[in-house]
Amino acid sequence: MFNFNSLIISVGILLLTVSVVLGFTTTSPENILLGEWSEDSWTYEKADSPSMFYYDLSSVRKHEAEHWLFQDDNTVLFLKEGKMIGKASWIIKGRGHILRLTHEDGLIERYDIKELNHHELVLNFDIGMESRGIAKLTFTK
Repeated sequence: MFNFNSLIISVGILLLTVSVVLGFTTTSPENILLGEWSEDSWTYEKADSPSMFYYDLSSVRKHEAEHWLFQDDNTVLFLKEGKMIGKASWIIKGRGHILRLTHEDGLIERYDIKELNHHELVLNFDIGMESRGIAKLTFTK
């Protein structure tokens, strides 16, 4: 005769096992980000409205032709032609979609992570709701 209690216990054990295995094999955004990323492009998005230009862009640090080396101690080194040209601390905030860089001089940059996988990183520069997406940085690993 069919034992309903045994079936429920078996299904429960199976679901628990699958959950544990998936939990151990899922890679966090922080772990994917670790390593050296080469900047491929820096493109500017067209502004939707002229009101975005109130923001003081003099505090924006423009990164060009750089390599970003994310380390597991939450520091990122900015390299150009093999030489370190800057250093910052990094943290992923929100639900894994905001990258915050804090430079040694106190300057804070925030990026929306639009794409992050083992081969590509796409960041949109975030300076507020009025101008989201003003700059798009694309990196490859």
